[in-house]
Amino acid sequence: MTVSAPRSCVRARRAEVATMSISVEETLLEAEGLVTHLQNTAELKDTALAHELHDELGGLMGAAVMDLDAVRRVKPALSQNALKRVERVKKTLQEAIDLKRRVIEELRPSILDDFGLFAALRWQLRKTWGNSAVVSTQTYPEVEPKFESNAAIALFRTAQEALLIARKRASVKSADLTIRVDQGNFSMRFSVDGTPNAETQSKDPAMILASMRHRIRMLGGKVAISKTEAGSTTLTVSVPFQRAIAEVNK
Repeated sequence: MTVSAPRSCVRARRAEVATMSISVEETLLEAEGLVTHLQNTAELKDTALAHELHDELGGLMGAAVMDLDAVRRVKPALSQNALKRVERVKKTLQEAIDLKRRVIEELRPSILDDFGLFAALRWQLRKTWGNSAVVSTQTYPEVEPKFESNAAIALFRTAQEALLIARKRASVKSADLTIRVDQGNFSMRFSVDGTPNAETQSKDPAMILASMRHRIRMLGGKVAISKTEAGSTTLTVSVPFQRAIAEVNK
C-alpha cells in the first residue's frame, strides 16, 4: 500500500499533465484557425466592397460627369458664371473619382489580380517612397511564379505591413527589396536603415509582426529579423515555393 499509492498518484499526475498539454495544443490550434478565418473574412469583405464601389459608385459618378458635359452644350448657351459652376462641380467629381480609385486599390489592389505580385510590389514601393528622398532599390527574378490567389494576397499584405513599419522609422535614407526563387523556396528580403521613431510609431509593431508571421506560417514559411552593425534592419520572408502556388488553404 505504501508503494502503490504514490505510483498511482504519479500515473494520475502524468495523465493530468498529458490532458492539459492536449488542451493547450487544441486551444492554440483553435486560436490560429480563428486568426486565419478573420484575416480571410476581412479580405473577402474588402474585395466585395471594392467591387461594389467600382461598379455602383463608379457608374453613378461617371454618369454625373457625362450629364455635366451635356449641360455645357445646351442651347441657348449657359452664362459664363453658370459654366464656371459646372466646371467646378465636374472638377470636384473628378477628385471624388480619384479618391474612390485610391480607396478601391487599398481595399483590394487590382494590379495584384491583373498583373501579378511583382507589379503590385513595385506599385506599393512607389506609394511608400515615391514622394520622399529615400533611395529605394528593387530586385526581382526574371520570371515571376504563378501564385495561388490566397498566397499572392498574403505575400502582398506582408510586404505592406513590412513597409508600414519601415515608413515609420526616422532618418531613413535607403531601402531595398530583394526577391529570390531558388531550390523550391521563395524569399522576400526587406532592408531599411534609420532608427525606430517613438514619436510617430504610436502602436507597438509587435502586433503587426505577429500578423505577418501568422500569414507566412499559414503558407508553411517563416519570418526572420536581423540587424547589421551599420544599423540597418532586415526582414526576411521565406516560403516553400510549391506551398505558395498550390497548397495554401486547401
